Amino acid sequence: MTEFADDCDELPWVSIVTPAYNQAEYLAETIESVLAQDYPRLEYIVIDDGSTDGTQTVLQRYEGRLHHERHANMGQARTINKGWRQARGSLIAYLSSDDTLAPGAITRMVKALQDHPNAVVAYCDFGLIDARGSLFRQVQAEDFSEDRLHIDLVCQPGPGALIRRDIFDGTGGWAEGLQQVPDFEFWLRASCLGPFVRVAESLANYRVHQESASYRAIPSERAQEIFLVMSQFWHHRTGKNATNAIARSLCIVAKNHAQSGRIIQGIRSLARGFLMAPTMMLTLQPWRQFLFGIIYRHFGIASVIRRFGGTDK
Repeated sequence: MTEFADDCDELPWVSIVTPAYNQAEYLAETIESVLAQDYPRLEYIVIDDGSTDGTQTVLQRYEGRLHHERHANMGQARTINKGWRQARGSLIAYLSSDDTLAPGAITRMVKALQDHPNAVVAYCDFGLIDARGSLFRQVQAEDFSEDRLHIDLVCQPGPGALIRRDIFDGTGGWAEGLQQVPDFEFWLRASCLGPFVRVAESLANYRVHQESASYRAIPSERAQEIFLVMSQFWHHRTGKNATNAIARSLCIVAKNHAQSGRIIQGIRSLARGFLMAPTMMLTLQPWRQFLFGIIYRHFGIASVIRRFGGTDK
């Protein structure tokens, strides 16, 4: 029995899109977590982005229980936007094909947006799970702060976030030219349209494994993407906040190079960031990020996070 059982005809439709690309070993767990939700007006769309593994075999097992389709590979951003354009819901979400939702997550997130009519996004705390699905850490998201998002580059939303459809319509969705940080760039633009609200409960799980997009080796051009995004975001503004935001993005570029084995390039990016904002050199975060970038590569993602707690989520 859900808390909405008596008035389900008045509830908004929720549409969740999962872009799937060569993660068949995790996809069934993701799908099952969505189909097990108790929210009565839920549409689920899974789009196979040209996978070459067993993704289609997994999807065929759920024929009639969700909408699924396949297209030639065109990337995560374009696939999510395609799914959201098809969606019937006035509330939309995406769930990566290796992440999961906790029981009752959608009911709880819808309630949060109903209780906060000015909020454009609801997001939650979440767990970190390993490749086998075992929980090894809980992540407490920060309460929403524009400054933390825009200047410190702390991305408060993680898996399980729920978005008002108007925000997709108003922003155009994910920037399809981006490959490394299209989600973060979308949150930046969405936050300019209204506040986010945090639900202080763990309602989703983010899977950490060697092929996780946040931790695998990154080509040099993609490693720079966060710097380009922040430079564009602050393009028409100057001052300390703009300088600190762009300097911090260079520290993230440094971490990206380090986890991809390009230590010298990483050091150069770190130095550029410190030249822009010298006081940043005295803070722990950029050094910690760079160090974790190096040890991620050599010791494995999950084992490092288990021991030291490093994560950019």
